[in-house]
Amino acid sequence: MNTEDERSGDLLDVALHDEIELVSDLVVAASSSPRHFTPDEVDALLGVVPTATDSPGAGPTSAV
Repeated sequence: MNTEDERSGDLLDVALHDEIELVSDLVVAASSSPRHFTPDEVDALLGVVPTATDSPGAGPTSAV
């Protein structure tokens, strides 16, 4: 393996790529909105599905 192969391997972190894509989607959505999103709206934008253990008020109280 040469140095170029090692550098290209550093960029193949699939989980990191997915996280960056989610954050960029959220930034784009937030920049086009005139108001802050509620935590539920952020979850919906990120595709987070509430679980049975989630309860109202259990998450952060500040909006994005």
